[in-house]
Amino acid sequence: MKTSNMITFFCVAGMLLTTVGVKGQADSFDADIMKMQQVNGSVATTNSIFPQIVAQFRSSKPDVTDAQWAAMKMDVFDVEVATLNEQLIPVFKKYYTQADIKAIIAFYETPAGMKMAETTPQISMDQMRLTQTWAMGLMTKIQTYLEKQPKGGIPFGVKTPE
Repeated sequence: MKTSNMITFFCVAGMLLTTVGVKGQADSFDADIMKMQQVNGSVATTNSIFPQIVAQFRSSKPDVTDAQWAAMKMDVFDVEVATLNEQLIPVFKKYYTQADIKAIIAFYETPAGMKMAETTPQISMDQMRLTQTWAMGLMTKIQTYLEKQPKGGIPFGVKTPE
């Protein structure tokens, strides 16, 4: 009976140690992903949105002081950004190994990587503006194209059977 109890004890202890080891690896992987989000400019890019949010709300909330906006950033915006970054961890784990994440971090710690991270927020803003303008032009071209199509007829560019 004592041998059976000892075997059970060691099996349970082994499972617990394995679980702790896996949890430690997961925590390390999670920490690496959080670090990657910091060094690659993702966090800075997300933070660059805050002034735009404030600008949008200022017109409807002119009585809110700068101190209140700063408090709101800390109490709401920063908390939500942290939550978003945590929610993104499984997405990164789906596509990258921990070794991949470490290699990405290593790149972002090089001069070229630091420059990329530093310029990412500005590039993202420029891309967003350019993409919005492009999308509006595309929608206009699609609308114009569709208006030229014959009603109920054969669309332009489609060859009819001979």
